[in-house]
Amino acid sequence: LAKAILLCPGIMLLTCGPSAMLCRLAPLALLAGWAAAAELTFPSELQASDGEHTLTLGHVSFADYGFDTRGFNGGIPGPTLRMKPGETLQITLQNDLSTSNNVACTQTAGEFCEVATSNLHTHGLHISSKGVEDGLTYYSDDIFAEAEPGESVQFQFTIPENHMGGTHWYHPHHHHATALQAGGGAAGVLIVEDPDGYLPTEYSSMVEKILFISGHNLVTLQSMAVSSQSTLLTGAVTAAESAGKATNVFLVNGLVEPTLTIESRTWYRLRMVYAAVEQTLAVSVDGDATCEMKLLAKDGIYLSTMPRDISTVYLVSGGRADVGIACTCAAYPCSATLQSTSGRRLQRGGPGTAAGDMVTATLMELSVTEGSSSATPTLPETSVDRPCYLVDLRSATVPSGNTGDLELNGRDRVVMFNNAGESMTYANTHENGNTMADWPPLTTYTVGSVYELEVTGANAHPLHTHVNPFQITSMTEASYDDGYYQVGDWHDTLMILGLGGGSALTIRQQTDKFTGKMVVHCHILEHEDEGMMAYISVDGTEGTTYAEASALDSTCYSGVFSSEPTPTPSPGATPAPTPAPTPSPTPSSPTPSSPTPSP
Repeated sequence: LAKAILLCPGIMLLTCGPSAMLCRLAPLALLAGWAAAAELTFPSELQASDGEHTLTLGHVSFADYGFDTRGFNGGIPGPTLRMKPGETLQITLQNDLSTSNNVACTQTAGEFCEVATSNLHTHGLHISSKGVEDGLTYYSDDIFAEAEPGESVQFQFTIPENHMGGTHWYHPHHHHATALQAGGGAAGVLIVEDPDGYLPTEYSSMVEKILFISGHNLVTLQSMAVSSQSTLLTGAVTAAESAGKATNVFLVNGLVEPTLTIESRTWYRLRMVYAAVEQTLAVSVDGDATCEMKLLAKDGIYLSTMPRDISTVYLVSGGRADVGIACTCAAYPCSATLQSTSGRRLQRGGPGTAAGDMVTATLMELSVTEGSSSATPTLPETSVDRPCYLVDLRSATVPSGNTGDLELNGRDRVVMFNNAGESMTYANTHENGNTMADWPPLTTYTVGSVYELEVTGANAHPLHTHVNPFQITSMTEASYDDGYYQVGDWHDTLMILGLGGGSALTIRQQTDKFTGKMVVHCHILEHEDEGMMAYISVDGTEGTTYAEASALDSTCYSGVFSSEPTPTPSPGATPAPTPAPTPSPTPSSPTPSSPTPSP
């Protein structure tokens, strides 16, 4: 019998044989397995001003894969947390993880252990790292806190009243369990709101869309789970392969390749957060739509001059980017794909068989409909007022003794300062009956000063600092990756592949306000769990600020931001005398930050 050809528009081309029943049933069976991409949804939101909130860490479903992982409040990602400068975010962390998965480090073969013990880290906040052991009745951003399975632990995160608005995230940070918990899905977005009048209208009126992008290499996660003797994720690869699903998974707000519908000629602010154990993305737009991308901020800190024209967003594990995007169509509707085509794993090796995996990922689709605007608005070049802890430090005088060399040594899993340092393995931290609390600092800083580090290894290992962000003040080239990374930019998580092996970059940072432990580590989370972590002890009087900040930038603000211009003295008024400059090494008078009362 002659064959007939049946075309199912947009889906399949079938050649039907002599059985008419086969010809009818085959398309129906294929249709049953096909579904349109889900429209992007967004996590629930919790406001700091509403008082205390509970984050419950427990077992949650991993997308539609048929197995569980770890997550907050029942899903991936957890709720989005919002706060304003000067506010206190009060969190009760309820640990509902299984005790049976909490195998001690003395009983596991490697460095992945105690994976049901947890805590809470606010990645990117300029905040205290102290806790109960320092005399508080709660924990702030203290990654040495421990919430055992079944326990509830109180956290309070108070940020200064001059904290810059920005995009950050939160995740567990218990040493030896960070990769499995945070990399497995236990994380969420944390946004510090911009003060009223802070941004020009063209920016403040952008339509906000939160994109929590999480990368999950199931081979790596399963290998770490087996090593830790945890039941969660030990069958992840088998379950994925049995279902015909990918084992290197990228989710956006917990969904696989969702669709975001946007209107043409309208600026959207994409708050992009990237959470992964060890992979990096180079995100671009491809498709029928014509889209412009403008970089506004990186790691929650606005560029000194924005916007910056970009064609690719570079996201390393823990990094964030605020990107303005506007699209048009030759004919409506049209679409574009947000995808990564040039990223790669940050390392070869690791605990499992995933070595050498290349990251080529389709993240989501943009569906563009025709909007009411006749033209895309022009974004004016602007430089926002900066908090005094974020003034440009390139012309600062670095006090004698405030410089050093920082090395991210992946081979030995160690962070080194001036060629000294030891890997934070369990055996090393517990040698001779010691505990993590006895581990010595890499070096000691003084609060209220400026420091300079020459960093090596940041071409292959993301450098992450807690408490205080840092500014790039020198690189071999003035910029990398088509201008995405430039001298003068601020980060708290930084890796630049283009630096090449052996090349150094110079960073500076203020030790503003907060004393205590400033943690420094590689943000390949399995490297961190394996010992590539350290801390710098910041001593002095709590609340001390950098005395020279206002001399570097007379417009910087140390209190609540005000969009009102500074009053001009009336005629005949006697101006206040100019205070004598304070030598850099001498701390200024303490200026403790106090939270603004919640509305």
